Amino acid sequence: MLLCFTLVFAAEKPRSAAPLPPRIPEMSTAGTVLEISGTGLKIERTLKGKAEMMEFILEKPFPNIAAGDPVKVSYVEKDGRNVLIRMAPAKKTAVKKAVKKELPKEMKPVSPPKAPATK
Repeated sequence: MLLCFTLVFAAEKPRSAAPLPPRIPEMSTAGTVLEISGTGLKIERTLKGKAEMMEFILEKPFPNIAAGDPVKVSYVEKDGRNVLIRMAPAKKTAVKKAVKKELPKEMKPVSPPKAPATK
């Protein structure tokens, strides 16, 4: 019996797996390409009616994209810089320009229904 307890206590405990590094969230946006090069991309996007410029670092070149094209991009932030993961041509609805609020159209006066004629 003493031999059994000695073997149990002498057995090594299994090591736990190393903790995973924190997950970096992937973000996306849409805009119009201002400038593209082999290592960088600049787009202009409209957010809450204001236009702003965003810069991205390219890990691989995108030969099918040219300046002026509407694009949708997915990126992560590394060391304070935006690193582009994916880029695809965007639909016209994804890239919105500053929206002007329209005034409601003038409503026509509604006349009350006519009373039935009685004789």
